[in-house]
Amino acid sequence: MKQVWKKIIVIVLALVCISTSTFAYADVLEDKQLELKALQKKIEEQEAALNKVKKQRLTLDNQVKIIDQQIEAAQLTLQALGSEIEVIGLEKGRTNKELVDLEEQAMSQKLILQKAIRAAYLARREGIVEILLTSSSMADLMTRIEYLDRVQNHISVGIKTLTELKQGLAAKKAVLEDKDKHLEQVRQSKAIEEQSLQIQMDTKTQIVSGLKMSESEYQQKLAESKAQQQAVANEVAAIIRGSGKKIINPGDLKLRWPIAYRTITAGFRDADYAKMFGMAHNAIDVGCPQGTPIKSPYNGTVAKVVDGGAKGLSYMVVNHDNGMSTVYLHLSGFAASAGAYVVEGQTIGYTGGTPGTAGAGWMTTGPHLHFEVWLNGQATNPLAYLID
Repeated sequence: MKQVWKKIIVIVLALVCISTSTFAYADVLEDKQLELKALQKKIEEQEAALNKVKKQRLTLDNQVKIIDQQIEAAQLTLQALGSEIEVIGLEKGRTNKELVDLEEQAMSQKLILQKAIRAAYLARREGIVEILLTSSSMADLMTRIEYLDRVQNHISVGIKTLTELKQGLAAKKAVLEDKDKHLEQVRQSKAIEEQSLQIQMDTKTQIVSGLKMSESEYQQKLAESKAQQQAVANEVAAIIRGSGKKIINPGDLKLRWPIAYRTITAGFRDADYAKMFGMAHNAIDVGCPQGTPIKSPYNGTVAKVVDGGAKGLSYMVVNHDNGMSTVYLHLSGFAASAGAYVVEGQTIGYTGGTPGTAGAGWMTTGPHLHFEVWLNGQATNPLAYLID
């Protein structure tokens, strides 16, 4: 009797341990999810503070303030990405456990189904005539016929349950594959963000060491950069107008987003941009880490590639097969040369924009993609054509 009670106590304790570990696992995941939400809220607040500074006239002092805000935002983003990696890992662990549970259920259901099929096979070997002849009474006959019906019903239910379990397994495996892909994307984003943060910190050091220049000297450099960017804008317009074709029905045109990020830091014909830099903004600026890969939004031919070097402005123009053209400014690197044919989704370059870095030009306040869309020889709002 004592042995029986010992076994019962061991089983109960095991169940309590499993239950406790399950709840603890769920608590850790919930805590990490709350931590991630809190960081995302901080990032939003930081971006709002950054946008407020960007609306002010660009001065040497404001340039430093903007970089400080961007460094803080990048540090928060890295924290958030780290938390997201932990959350995905915990979610994967939970999904794996659910997958094991489903596989065990499917295995048990297979065994039950095998037994039911075997019972049905043995029962059918008698045949209905033999059942009639060998039944000792009407009650015995009815019992044996009901048994056959129950076995058949058991098989039908078993097949349905096993099918549902297999569908559940397939769905869980698909969820796990999606989490693996997402995890890889987040890890890549974290690596790019780390590199971008280091570049921005190095840039701040350069700017702070260069604070010996006067505000008038800074404004002179800004004016020179504005003239350079206006010259680039004129050249881009001439290239596109010289190679473009007339599009009758632009409503059908669509372009893929060239980068994975969606935060617009300066909109098309943005009034704040015009106030800060003193010129029209025929593009959208999308905030992203320095060195983010740029994907071609549609098939086309690279019409122009200009490497501005250490101090100049780097840019690329692509004429697409659908008659549209796209322009990319402040690039930190290229993955396609002029005259090359590129396909949708192919990496064509890398984003830049961090002040003081190669290809960024002087007239920029932080890492981003400057993206233009041209239609019938005119710059148009990219958001009217971009799709995910």
